[in-house]
Amino acid sequence: MNKPAIVEFTEIEGEMEHAPPEVYAAHLIEWAAERRVSDIFISDDQRSVRVSVRRLGRVELVRRLARDYGTKLQGHFRVISGAGAGDAIHPADGRGVVTTEEGKEYDFRLSTIPTLFGQDVTVRLFDSKRGNGGIESLGLDDCEVASLKQLLDQPSGLLLVSGPVASGKTCTLYSSLHYLNDGTLKIHTIEDPIEYPIRGVQQTQVNLRARLDFSELLTAVLRHSPDVIMIGEIRDARSAATAVRAGASGQLVLATVHADSAAQAINTMLQYDTNPTFLARTLIGVVNQRLISKLCVDCRKEIWAADDLCRNDRVWRKLDGVQPKLYRKVGCAKCFETGFSSLTCLPEIMCIDRDIEQAIIHGEDPGQIEQIALDHGMLSLADAAQVRVLRGDTTATEACRVIEHPDLSYLAAKERELL
Repeated sequence: MNKPAIVEFTEIEGEMEHAPPEVYAAHLIEWAAERRVSDIFISDDQRSVRVSVRRLGRVELVRRLARDYGTKLQGHFRVISGAGAGDAIHPADGRGVVTTEEGKEYDFRLSTIPTLFGQDVTVRLFDSKRGNGGIESLGLDDCEVASLKQLLDQPSGLLLVSGPVASGKTCTLYSSLHYLNDGTLKIHTIEDPIEYPIRGVQQTQVNLRARLDFSELLTAVLRHSPDVIMIGEIRDARSAATAVRAGASGQLVLATVHADSAAQAINTMLQYDTNPTFLARTLIGVVNQRLISKLCVDCRKEIWAADDLCRNDRVWRKLDGVQPKLYRKVGCAKCFETGFSSLTCLPEIMCIDRDIEQAIIHGEDPGQIEQIALDHGMLSLADAAQVRVLRGDTTATEACRVIEHPDLSYLAAKERELL
């Protein structure tokens, strides 16, 4: 099987500006897809149009285009996504496909918003492998996979997936749906927007113009006798109350909320005026997560190995006798000289037991709930990050970029000392 040709960065940076915008767009998307770019930003500046990308969680400048050419490029993306090129005053959304000269097709979602100097056009690339991946593709270790599957195997209840924007929550939900979608369950989703079609799953998109929000659609979905309901995001008291009611009525409900920790996700639900007792007896677990860059195994380099790198008993137990080590990034052709190969999930999995249930009912604060979970075996995000650093999955500096914690700062300082 022939390996696909790699589009060189110089083509994007130089002569492609003289090509028609549709050719530039196809090459730009192909170049971005090969480098696992998640978003392309085409943004008006005072004197130019800036093209930048988000790759492995970081924004990188690709090119500054002449204003007239950049405007044509924005218009081309708007047209092929169905957002229309004539109105740059109002926000717009669309979806489309770009076909390269070699016949490859790349799906994308587009969103535009007016800015001080014109507009910002965001192109979100869809990776079909990510949308169709199983739980094992998330980057969890065997114990974490087992914990998540144990929660998903529950016949009913509410499972929350929390984290900030761009922390991989949707990917975790889709992977969970693929695990559950064995043909024996009726599954409905309510999304904004639908990112990937899943065969055998009934998917509905929020439509605010038609006054169909999450809570309105959730009420309607409950009339269709689902076994599993996935809610893209709980945003208000009504959808929170309905999700809890559904979980208590025999459905397995998967939903996302914005929160910094698993315990804070519970607090977020309570802030929506959810009844504490009702929530405590319905909630089965919380997966709080972040995305972290994974070292390229073809070029990473070990720089230190010593037992004193680990200063946490929970992390020691998780390492299970493996010598703690620090690695640094190097860079090679396979990782495009970045030193990192991909983004992987960094999870904090809280399984609700009797003690946590009682803590929620009695109004304990998030810190107390988290401590109970830690005492019962949960690894915090900082713990999980340390495990990945000391196993060589990532660098201490990268972990500190994602999570602030004294133990990670100690490892990052040691890493800098050894470089």
